[in-house]
Amino acid sequence: MLLAALALASITALRLDPAADVRLDGHLSEEFWSRAVPATTFVQQDPDNGAPATEPTEVRIVFDAHRLVLGITCTDSEPSQLLGNQMQRDQSLASDDRFMVAIDTYLDGRTGYYFEINPSGAMGDALILPGAGGGGASQNNLNRSWDGIWTARVARTPSGWTAEIEIPFRTLNFDAHAEAWGINFQRTVRRKNEESLWTAHARNQGVTLMAETGRLVGLRDLSQGIGLDVRPYLTGSSTEAPGRGAPRALNKADYGGDLFYNVTPGLRANVTVNTDFGRRRKSISARSTSHGFRSSSQRSARSFSKDRASSTFHASPATRSSRSSAVALASTTKASRSRSRTVSS
Repeated sequence: MLLAALALASITALRLDPAADVRLDGHLSEEFWSRAVPATTFVQQDPDNGAPATEPTEVRIVFDAHRLVLGITCTDSEPSQLLGNQMQRDQSLASDDRFMVAIDTYLDGRTGYYFEINPSGAMGDALILPGAGGGGASQNNLNRSWDGIWTARVARTPSGWTAEIEIPFRTLNFDAHAEAWGINFQRTVRRKNEESLWTAHARNQGVTLMAETGRLVGLRDLSQGIGLDVRPYLTGSSTEAPGRGAPRALNKADYGGDLFYNVTPGLRANVTVNTDFGRRRKSISARSTSHGFRSSSQRSARSFSKDRASSTFHASPATRSSRSSAVALASTTKASRSRSRTVSS
């Protein structure tokens, strides 16, 4: 146990001076970045599991009372071959070069926050859910419907690409008195199909496996603000349905919002006023039900047609038998008439 503790990877966050000016532009040109001690020892998960990463990566972390800032340096021997085709937020970056970070703010080894970027500045985030996920590249323990408030800027350089990620503490839930957080980093070099991690590089592990994170230490005197988040919405619609005695256009407007409040670092209250999310869900459900009904009707119609064809097929021999019986009856009648004439004679 002692040896495992001594071997545990850790990174110390540097506290910024109150007068420090952080220019979030993707360039690590400010003086304080040179004073922050980086995490550097990345190990391949694929293709050569356990070998050092072929392209060096350095991660530095600084903070003040209100935000956490990561400075990432991704050195690349062929910077012209960087891939960053995805530009939409929260879309898959698996086909691009990318950098990922997972943060376990409660150090419970189960849950956390996930952030990723590519060399073009595309961003993705998610909540890391408890469970057996996190192994390999599947990352099947992510809830990507979560959208946090954070900012990232990237810059391409002659030696690769650099990035700065700013995460306000009000975006996260955490224990302000915790001595350490769990943290892990992963980098993808897509042209080599190379995945390298700071910790948890085994193929059945991964960046979102919170039980195998390293440690982020040095955080102190953090503030979540008042813990209040307000998200209002306003919707409108206009429908044209001219007719006798009806206005040419029917206009509708609606409003509402969500209010989130951090009662404690581990408890968040949510109040919804006239939310439109439920109507969207019902609308989707109604459309699905409608589609299912039509499909069911079409299946029934096809089945009915087959049954009718089958019945017609089985009825044909019976029809032929009936016709034969009619012919036989006609012959019998003719024979009876012939006998009747003979007797009369």
